[in-house]
Amino acid sequence: MRSPLNLVRLPRQVEYTLFLIKEELKSRKFFNSLSTLGLDNSYYQPNLDELIMQHVELTDQSNETFDFYYAIMEKYSKHLEPNEDSITQQAFQVYLEFMMEKKRRER
Repeated sequence: MRSPLNLVRLPRQVEYTLFLIKEELKSRKFFNSLSTLGLDNSYYQPNLDELIMQHVELTDQSNETFDFYYAIMEKYSKHLEPNEDSITQQAFQVYLEFMMEKKRRER
């Protein structure tokens, strides 16, 4: 199945943000799997959270923002399948959630 994202040219900033989200989702999926095996808190786990939050302009540094961000990333990382379409679709859903939250906060 071809992703609709492959049919549309996105602005470079959005493409970059989606790339960061995809990498963070894959990392979370991998390290969460290791955690179920008892391997927690790896020093080598990348942390793109603040960079992603800057790109989607959720930068108030509040606990509410971090909790929202963390919940969304955890939710969608659990839905990943080991293929590019799945990862791209989940990353796009994360991006949409962030944009809706940003818009909600602007009201």
